[in-house]
Amino acid sequence: MPTRTMDEIMDSLGPLLDEFDQIARTSHTRYRSYKAEDLIELDSRAQAACTYAHMASAADRAFLGRESIRPIDLRGLKLWFFEKPNVVIRLKKMDEDGRTRNYPTKQAKQFDAGYDLPELPMPPVRLTAGYWLDETGTVFERTQVARPMGRRTMWCGAIVPLEERKVGERPWIDVTRQHRL
Repeated sequence: MPTRTMDEIMDSLGPLLDEFDQIARTSHTRYRSYKAEDLIELDSRAQAACTYAHMASAADRAFLGRESIRPIDLRGLKLWFFEKPNVVIRLKKMDEDGRTRNYPTKQAKQFDAGYDLPELPMPPVRLTAGYWLDETGTVFERTQVARPMGRRTMWCGAIVPLEERKVGERPWIDVTRQHRL
């Protein structure tokens, strides 16, 4: 099976990109709406867990029951399989480069490494969709979609919010940073 480019994959997601953006933004906003006295007690790990719980629920509301979209629970790793573009996505907090930072579970490592996933037709492209916060962990910077490859990220695309897009503009931009060897 030929390798699909970033342009092909991101363009194939079409309106799903706006849905990922809304899921990430509204989930972070919901977390930030907690009472100040509750927020002050939560560390970055709790913040990520709470935001993830909101994202998972928002994804359920957005995708459950839709044709060609199937949830997958891989021993605790929640994924969404989208048949039409043949991609499988997990939702996560990310860094600027689209990498996830928490201690990865065995299932997450296998997902990132590209191991076979049971009950899926052709091998889907694995993606991570999520959000990147500023260094204080309070300001939402952007929603991103990244292509993990083991511990590295092959590429990362930022979703341009609908209200900031110009007519005819793509809904995403390539934000992959070039690293020195």
